[in-house]
Amino acid sequence: FFMLAMVIGIFFKVTILFYAATIGTANLFKIKSPSMLSYPLGIVILFLSVTIASNFQEHLHEGLYIAKFILHIPLFTIIPPILLFIASLQKRKSHGSKHI
Repeated sequence: FFMLAMVIGIFFKVTILFYAATIGTANLFKIKSPSMLSYPLGIVILFLSVTIASNFQEHLHEGLYIAKFILHIPLFTIIPPILLFIASLQKRKSHGSKHI
């Protein structure tokens, strides 16, 4: 029962993430029909899932060590303060122009 629940949970997680990627890509490139992107994005995801890690040990190594420095540190510690600074500058600029 545990394995069945895990498989079903992973299926729904991948489905929701794929849907979000499709909608996000369609919005990014201003494509009116996101369903046109489902096959191309599916092929990209399939190709990347096969080529990223050839076995489980390599998958763990990439997830624990490589992704930490390439993804986690920039996305969670460097980029948010920069975006906060830019947003505060824009807010200050917009409030300053309203009073003139």
